Amino acid sequence: MTTFTTTESGLEPRHARTAVARRVRCVSERSPFTEVREQARMRALMVAATTTGIVSVTAAASAAVVVIGLGA
Repeated sequence: MTTFTTTESGLEPRHARTAVARRVRCVSERSPFTEVREQARMRALMVAATTTGIVSVTAAASAAVVVIGLGA
């Protein structure tokens, strides 16, 4: 028989509806700038992804040119 014990059991919700209620309350109490921050974060991620894609395609094309040049 396995016994699980946690030291922070007082911090965990006892019922599922309590956990959902906490989550809903947290979302409704967000700062008005949360969406602005989230949009800035998404924009930064998109720029990073685009830059990474361009660099990887450029590196692959450069390697292909070298390989073709060595084969000729």
